Amino acid sequence: MMVRMARVLSLLLVLIVAAGNLNGTRVLAADDIASLVVSKNEVTLEVGSTSNITATAVFTSGTTENVTVKTDWNSGSTDVATVYAGAISAKKEGNATVTATYMGKTVIIHVTVTKKVKSLTKDKQLINLRLNQSDNILITAYYDDGTSADVTSKADWSSDNNSIATVTNGQVKGLSSGKATITAKYNSLSLSLPVNVEIVQRIDADKSQVSLLLKGTEKIKLIATYPDGTTEDVAEKAEWETDKSTVADVLKGTITGYGPGQATLKATYGTKSTTIKVDVDNAIKLDFVEQTHLMKKNGTLQLTLNATYANGNTENITDRAEWSSSDDSIVYALKGKLTANEIGEVTITAKYGEKQITRTIYVDVPRRLEVDEETISLKSGENSQIILYATYADSTAPREAVTDRAEWTVDNSSAIDVVKGKITAYKSGEALVTATYGGKTIQVKVLVDIPSFVTANKKTLNLAVGSYEQITLEASYANDATRKDTVTSAAEWKSSAPDVVGVSGGLITGLATGSAVVTAKYGTRTVSIQVTVGVLESLTTEKTELVLKKGDINNIAVRAKYKDGTIKEDAGAEAVWTSSNLKAVTVEAGKLTAVGSGQSTITATLDNKSVSITVSVDTADDLTASSTYLVFDLGEIKQIVLTATDPLNVTKNVEAEAEWKTSNAQIAQVSKGTITPVSRGKATITASYGGKSVTISVEIGVVQKLEVDQRFISMKTGLSVPVKLTATLSDGSTRDVTSAATWKTSAYKVADVTAGTITAVGSGKAIVTGTFGGKSIGLPIDVNTLKYLKTDVVKVDLTEGQEVQITATGTYSDGSDEDVTIPAMWTSANSMIADVKDGVIKATGKGKTRVTVMFSNIRWYVQVTVK
Repeated sequence: MMVRMARVLSLLLVLIVAAGNLNGTRVLAADDIASLVVSKNEVTLEVGSTSNITATAVFTSGTTENVTVKTDWNSGSTDVATVYAGAISAKKEGNATVTATYMGKTVIIHVTVTKKVKSLTKDKQLINLRLNQSDNILITAYYDDGTSADVTSKADWSSDNNSIATVTNGQVKGLSSGKATITAKYNSLSLSLPVNVEIVQRIDADKSQVSLLLKGTEKIKLIATYPDGTTEDVAEKAEWETDKSTVADVLKGTITGYGPGQATLKATYGTKSTTIKVDVDNAIKLDFVEQTHLMKKNGTLQLTLNATYANGNTENITDRAEWSSSDDSIVYALKGKLTANEIGEVTITAKYGEKQITRTIYVDVPRRLEVDEETISLKSGENSQIILYATYADSTAPREAVTDRAEWTVDNSSAIDVVKGKITAYKSGEALVTATYGGKTIQVKVLVDIPSFVTANKKTLNLAVGSYEQITLEASYANDATRKDTVTSAAEWKSSAPDVVGVSGGLITGLATGSAVVTAKYGTRTVSIQVTVGVLESLTTEKTELVLKKGDINNIAVRAKYKDGTIKEDAGAEAVWTSSNLKAVTVEAGKLTAVGSGQSTITATLDNKSVSITVSVDTADDLTASSTYLVFDLGEIKQIVLTATDPLNVTKNVEAEAEWKTSNAQIAQVSKGTITPVSRGKATITASYGGKSVTISVEIGVVQKLEVDQRFISMKTGLSVPVKLTATLSDGSTRDVTSAATWKTSAYKVADVTAGTITAVGSGKAIVTGTFGGKSIGLPIDVNTLKYLKTDVVKVDLTEGQEVQITATGTYSDGSDEDVTIPAMWTSANSMIADVKDGVIKATGKGKTRVTVMFSNIRWYVQVTVK
């Protein structure tokens, strides 16, 4: 019974296998696809940019194939993004869904298109931080549509040295001393700025040289000066090193002497360093007991010199030391006793063995000199005494009168004489008295019979013809507020128009209708009186507005009309002239001189009447350029015509006189309105003239977009295909830039490119990219890409020992066919039934099997039955 059951089961198993083989005849062309995989499921692009997606088919047999070109690509929103052969191009801001379908499998790619970032700006150019201090950077994005936004939190931040400074969402924190560069990247743009952490301007030790006994110590201050001017003792934070650790070393600013000799210590903090010389002696250290630095002339001072030994004992070695003075004529030194001979400054040196010590001594050297009066006014024959005081370097000492000891000189001995500060006045005049003491000088101004100012009892005077009036002149003196001298008769009187106004001894007489200026001079002082004879009714000029060029001279005539009917055609000589802007126009007696660009109001005043003229020098009410926006390319030159309209509405071309500037000389240069391109890009040209400015935007070969004349190329090895690259400029014009562009290939072993000519090198896929004017475009290339593979038969019936020749044909992406029987790989699923080589199938045993042919990663199957 068991044997019969086993036979039944065996028969049933054979039937199931046979049925399976019969069903297998339905799948003869290729494996079933298991899934379709794309290289990206989410893509974010800026308007105008492109991203290439790769589609890969995964078959049930476990094999994979790049099916990007074979895949059916579609965009649900073509106004936002388009897709061709896996290349997604962003068109406008928004969202789009791209689908990839192959052999019934569909994959979705979510596409987000953002506005194109034109530029990024930062609110800081440099960050200086102290340790553990933080600062924030603000990043602003400017888009092509003219809008802007704060993208600080959206940007990708990085630091090239996180041990010095870190950055998170624009917040920079200093961790250790040094320099780092912070970079912010947003979309396709990035910017960076330097960060200095605990970077000091300089470091200085409070002592550049230290003397120590063996095992002695001394604490050094290390002062760091920061860029903001603050200082800090960083001795304990600095890095210290010594060139001779057996002599002296340092820890946190404390120097310790370990052995006799000299060592150099180096302190480093941040990027700055300084050195300190250390002398360690196991024998002696020298010190002065006295701390004083000051002496008086003819005085003496005894210095005591002590030596300190290694055991801590001290000894007075004053008599045994070698003493010297840098100038014996000032101070003489003998066994520590100093004798001051002259005023001055010396260095006293005490030397004992290999050691020496110095002290600077000041002998009556004042810090400054002072006098009780800086200006003195005297009458002829009078005397005055100047008291001279010296304040010395020791600020605690009171000032000292040194009048008798100073050297006195005078620059005008005919006016005064001076002896030990006593001044004797001889005659009218000015003189400077100079006092010299201890290398310092001070001067006193002496005025003899010269008042500080002279005043008249009237500044203006109106007289009728034939009338007169007496003017009183009084002199005042700065150093004597009570002294008032009447000097009317002693003064020199003069009239600017003697036929109109007469004057004698201050008596002013009206002779004829008109005006004049009466001047009284006493000593070096003068005073003027405006005198009008007759009653002035009006004051007029021929012009009330003038336009001048720099350097022009113009005389203004003033017409005075009096109530008695008298008219004076040119009263400018008697008028008082003023200019509101002396940098633009100066005026003297009606003569105008244009000295610089600008506007000024010129006013003539006579007898309380005034008339004004507005004068414009090289000014413009309006400035226009023949063009304010230019688009052109390298090799072209553009000329701007600049027109200025002056206040009188007169126009002229001023491009040769204007000041021209360019925002970027690396892009465009300008001279007298002629714009010469240097390289491709954008720049702003500014013209300034007469207080006005105008700007011209310039774009040199700025590319808006690039287009290639083919969207996809399928090639065979050895063939070459030329493509044409067209650039669209800002003004909408197009140019063939094929030869000027930069070309590159993603796989040079597949396809090479030179000046737009693409050459197939080997089988595979590549992207050829053309770049020009900052824009790029990619072109997919397939070389020897097989699209289909098939055989002339898909089912063969043979008898044992029989052979049959099978032909395999490959169909390429360009539609061409090729016999690939020999180069293809042939395999048999069961060589005991059928064997195969180069397409020749030989029946070796009865049964059924499958022969597989594979070429360029594509498989095809032939069902073989051997009877």
